Amino acid sequence: MVTCILLVRTDGQVYGFSTHDRLIRYNGVDYEAAAGFNPTDIAVANQMDVDNLTVEGVLSSNSLNEDDLRAGRWDFAEFRLFQLNWADLTMGEKKDRKGTLGQVIVDRSLFAAEMLGMMQAYTTSIGEITSPGCRANLGDSRCQVNLQYGGSPSVGSPPTTAFTVNGVIDTAAADFFNMADSARVEPDGYFDNGVITFLDGQLEGLAFEVKTYTIGAWSVFVPLPYDATGRAYTMHAGCDKRLETCRDRFNNVDNFRGEPWLRGTDALMQIGRHNS
Repeated sequence: MVTCILLVRTDGQVYGFSTHDRLIRYNGVDYEAAAGFNPTDIAVANQMDVDNLTVEGVLSSNSLNEDDLRAGRWDFAEFRLFQLNWADLTMGEKKDRKGTLGQVIVDRSLFAAEMLGMMQAYTTSIGEITSPGCRANLGDSRCQVNLQYGGSPSVGSPPTTAFTVNGVIDTAAADFFNMADSARVEPDGYFDNGVITFLDGQLEGLAFEVKTYTIGAWSVFVPLPYDATGRAYTMHAGCDKRLETCRDRFNNVDNFRGEPWLRGTDALMQIGRHNS
């Protein structure tokens, strides 16, 4: 018997890996012989806990490389774990587990992927808790700010700078955090907490949150998996989730999704005190 894993990424790409020493074709999918592929025991409980399984291996496959893992292309991929009799595939499969990939850790030429069972869906929180900051994301269906419009220094003035810009990266630092585009003339802080999305090359389709922006240069919170020099991008302004920013910069206070004046738990739970 051999153990097989079928992986379906969020971009629709399908991959198969097995513990066998040669390629297996089953149900139209090629299951590569993955060197160093080692699934651990499955931890199962009877209290609606999430099934936990870790797969460890060597980054030796052309389909599975460190750059793609660090880029997040495998995040939230669906998996199906089963066993086959490699000598007689007509016997069918023994189903083990199904779920989604969790945390993936990469260390040089090795990787470890957490595989979460179907009970993971029941850990999702439904509803919201109150917060002083806005819980909507800039430009989404609840925020409703038109990112193609533009911003101005004061409410009611004509837009002077577009919320969304396009350009090409002139230079990218060797640390993969910092990059620059000399065509950017927006003021310091304009794209803080914004999002940059790349449009071509190896970075195509990947989006990263902007940490800090100064005129013509900015840094991101997590390192890029590839060199960004010469890559086309689109980038939109950010929001710090404060009521004042929503009112003064975006003129959108009607859609603010926070409770800045709500007293905190400590104040609500406080008992009366008498002066001695």
